Amino acid sequence: MTALRAVIHDPKRVSATRFTAEINRLRASLRGHHGEDLLTTVRREVERLPAAALVADNSQRYVAGNAAAVDLTGYSQVELGGLSVIDLTPMPNTDDGRRLWETFIGQGGQRGEYELATKDGPPVRVRYWAFASVAPGLHVSLLVPVDRADTEPAQGSGTDGWQSR
Repeated sequence: MTALRAVIHDPKRVSATRFTAEINRLRASLRGHHGEDLLTTVRREVERLPAAALVADNSQRYVAGNAAAVDLTGYSQVELGGLSVIDLTPMPNTDDGRRLWETFIGQGGQRGEYELATKDGPPVRVRYWAFASVAPGLHVSLLVPVDRADTEPAQGSGTDGWQSR
């Protein structure tokens, strides 16, 4: 397997990416929600995102994923809810995955390429855009398979496109 790559920036720069408008709408829709109401709202709102989306809590446990994430990983919504970020990181990349998570949380955002474990097949290489604290304790990753990334139409108002620098 190839090494995991990430580009790490301060939160202001990361949020100024391809998915700026979508993440801003998500954050706005989550304001004022707490507890179960927050989780219900997150699960509804991630379905509106234009890419596979996974939402993890501070313990790296997935609490939500959209239909595109189900298609990408092969796991059902219920199965995703029982997995962690590291569970979707294929061996031998788990140590790299843990380091990327720690850096991501510390910096507030990250983008790059990642090998994502799937339920019944080989890992899939994705380009990802990760946003920490879209709501207290909740973090969103948007994922696009590398083989489709360059053919997807541009979204949002960002200028950094698909390039991992």
